[in-house]
Parts: sequence; C-alpha cells; structure tokens
Amino acid sequence: MKERAFERMTLAELEALEERTGQRHELWQGQPVAMTGGTAAHNLVALGLYRAVYPQLKPDCRAFVADVKLRLDEADGGDTTYPDMMVVCNPLTGNRQTRPILVAEVLSDSSVRRDRVDKLRAYSALDSLQAYLILSQQDVEVDVYLRTTQWQRERYQGLASTIELAALEMRLALGDIYADVLADLGY
Repeated sequence: MKERAFERMTLAELEALEERTGQRHELWQGQPVAMTGGTAAHNLVALGLYRAVYPQLKPDCRAFVADVKLRLDEADGGDTTYPDMMVVCNPLTGNRQTRPILVAEVLSDSSVRRDRVDKLRAYSALDSLQAYLILSQQDVEVDVYLRTTQWQRERYQGLASTIELAALEMRLALGDIYADVLADLGY
C-alpha cells in the first residue's frame, strides 16, 4: 500500500488558516504547527529580555515579541516561525519580517528539540543573523549562539552573568532578564 504524501501548505494558505481559527501557526517543512500558549514564566522571561534589549536598540532597529512572523525562506511554501523575541533593523511594514539580527526562543518542554536543533539550523542559515539566544524558563541560563567565522555557543548562568553581544553593541544582564521570575525559580 502506498503512503499518502502530505501536500505542502503555502504561506497564503497558512495565513488563511490563522485567520479562520484565530490561532497562530508556524509553517515547518510545509506543514502547519499550532503555537500553544506559553506559561507565565515563559512570557515573563521573554518580556524581561525585551526590556533588556529595548534601551540598547539603534535608531533604525525594532524589537518584536512573539506575534510577528519571521519568514525563513522567500519561497511561498518556505518555513515561518514566531520567535519569542527578535530584533530587526530597517524592518518591513506589516506583520512579517525576514532579516533579523537577533532571534530568541524561550524553551518549553514541547519545544526543546525544535529550538535547539531545527530552529538553530534554520536561523543560523539567515545571512543577517548575528545572535541566537535560547533561554531557559526553569533556571537562570541562556545559551547564546554567535556568528563569528563560524557559529559558536556560549552558556551564561546565574544572576551575576552578563551576555556580551559585541557585534550588536549590547550587554544583557541575566539578573535583569529573569527579574520577574526569580521567586518562581527559588531565588
């Protein structure tokens, strides 16, 4: 018996699905992936990162949290994601972006593999991207992937740690990012 091949969804079909259902979906390898609601800690970590990044933005750059789509490929059926936070310089108008310089994902139990493997591979292929941050919501810990001659990973842990993003002229204190969830994490 021959297996049925799945048809790849186009971006227009994905957006029609989102409009019809009122739910956000990422487009991954041509298939829609429903975005489930995050925890309070997930939300607070993402907002803490936004608050740390915002005052350091260059005038032509904008930070977006969660609800702005990132197109990873210009093809109509190309992958799209909703990063928990991203920074784009000279952003496009509308609800889609294509050239982030920083992308961040807050880990959820259901997203660990996608964030650490699939999205790392996809995001690191973006010519514009300088840094990819993966933030834990279980501990004060951030993995930072930096573009140098090749991608390098650095891990930052603890309230006293500060992430240095020299290429973006940013310093991000973990104590600031995690300030709203410290009691929940036992600090």
